[in-house]
Amino acid sequence: MRDHKDSQKQPRKTPEKADSAKPARTPRGPSPQKTDATRLSIIDAAYADFLERGYARTTMLGVAQRAQLSKATMFRYFETKEALFDAVIQRHIASAAFTMQQLEPSEGELVGDFLLRVLAPVMAQLEKSGRAATARFVVAEGLEFPLLAQMYARHAHLPLVERIRSLTKLADDRGELKNPLILQYPEQLLAPLWLGMMNNEVIQPRHKLPTSEMFKLQIALMFQTSH
Repeated sequence: MRDHKDSQKQPRKTPEKADSAKPARTPRGPSPQKTDATRLSIIDAAYADFLERGYARTTMLGVAQRAQLSKATMFRYFETKEALFDAVIQRHIASAAFTMQQLEPSEGELVGDFLLRVLAPVMAQLEKSGRAATARFVVAEGLEFPLLAQMYARHAHLPLVERIRSLTKLADDRGELKNPLILQYPEQLLAPLWLGMMNNEVIQPRHKLPTSEMFKLQIALMFQTSH
């Protein structure tokens, strides 16, 4: 007698269909160009707010509003006001020191001529570039907020002075320095710039000094030049 226990047919298994759904697209972020443009717009807005309102009264929300960005977008680029001011310093001030660090005198070029060729044009644009206004801001706010002065020194003043020191030593080794005592105080090359920045906007704004010409004269007083 046949065993009918397994006489019922089992349903046939069908192979699973391959998942035809396409993988979800990863959303594309902003392009590097747009990212850079957004970052610069924030820095420029912060620069304007710092000069207009002062460091204490400038807020991250206020900068975001001036830049026409949301606060969330703002914080994706800069988490603190200190980081924002640091970026302002690097954009408006540190470029002069960077230029000096990247370039060397040409073969046979006097150090004084090199300074006239490279640094004098940079200093001639002190006001238009925002460097003078930023430096005055640091002077005005640095006592109350020492961190601002420290940022300025780290990114701008100290690298520039160190580069001037090395060039002064080079000029002395070549016999191009007019007084060896200048080696002790290379910072004096920058004296006309600070005098001009303070005089022209704070002390005597009606009687502006020709800062660029004073700087060229200082170079001629310290270094031999062919001019």
